[in-house]
Amino acid sequence: MFLNRATLRTQKRLAAAVAGVGKRKIWMDPSSVSEIKEASSRQAIRKLIKNSVIVKKAETVHSRSRTRAMKESKQNGRHTGYGKRKGTAEARLPSQVVWIRRLRVLRRLLSKYRDSGKIDRHLYHSLYKAAKGNAFKHKRALVEHIIQAKADASRENALKEEAEARRIKNRALRERRAQRQAEKQEALLKE
Repeated sequence: MFLNRATLRTQKRLAAAVAGVGKRKIWMDPSSVSEIKEASSRQAIRKLIKNSVIVKKAETVHSRSRTRAMKESKQNGRHTGYGKRKGTAEARLPSQVVWIRRLRVLRRLLSKYRDSGKIDRHLYHSLYKAAKGNAFKHKRALVEHIIQAKADASRENALKEEAEARRIKNRALRERRAQRQAEKQEALLKE
């Protein structure tokens, strides 16, 4: 058998090159040794491969099913206790990454609100700076702040309008009173 292996070394190398695999993936039919021995060209090797005298072995299975199952159970919170951790909390999920995620969420919300017209550019700018300054713990806090700010602004506008209406009314009253007094004086002067 050793003699055969030595004499078929070239054929094995050629077969591996033709099939596009490594030499360990080539199987040669032990009952057709003499036929294989005579094949010295790539074309002859191709013919033997076609006739299944030389066969390309199947790839060894490396299943990921267990890995997938483990990953899924980790996503459900299993196997993540203190005994399973190697890195520090900071190494496992850096605070910088947490901050970046949070800020991007807030900035995305602000730009969406500005584009849809829910907030004007002045409020957007002040809230953008506040978000950068860590004023909002999460998205809900920002939304609540926006609602409150809009309510305050509308209340302020309503008060301004009321005051303006009162001013106009008082001015009209003063003018009417002055006109009445002027008419009275004219009537007295005429008499």
